[in-house]
Amino acid sequence: MRLFQARADGIEVNLSPEIRTFLGDVLPLLAEVGDSKDDPAAQRLRVPVYLDDPDSNEEWWRLMGPDLEAARRADRLVFQKTIESDGPVRLGDGEADALLRVLNETRLALGARMGVEVEEDYDDLPEHSRMVLAYLGSILEELTEALSHRL
Repeated sequence: MRLFQARADGIEVNLSPEIRTFLGDVLPLLAEVGDSKDDPAAQRLRVPVYLDDPDSNEEWWRLMGPDLEAARRADRLVFQKTIESDGPVRLGDGEADALLRVLNETRLALGARMGVEVEEDYDDLPEHSRMVLAYLGSILEELTEALSHRL
């Protein structure tokens, strides 16, 4: 069974109870990511905009950071609505994009906390950690494929 199907009016999402349970850990994980310099997930999700100009980078984050956080909160509401719904859910393209962004943000945050910076780091992870990242990747791939059929 496919999790995501392109339809004429958007993307149909059909998540089993097991997948909903698995994805139920996403929002608590993302909620605990702050802006701590000690949290690799926070660092991965707050990448430098200006690599050679720390002052401009801080100014960008001061001005644009609140808008980015507001957009992330809106995306997470769509994600929450989707995983809490019983049965198939129909999402418009913008809502499906929001779901994609939350899943990607989750994979980035988890990978950072697991110490994945290059491909070899992934190969050195315990099997369970690799499986979690790979499963999130497969969900992302399937959603991306469904969205590409909407173009």
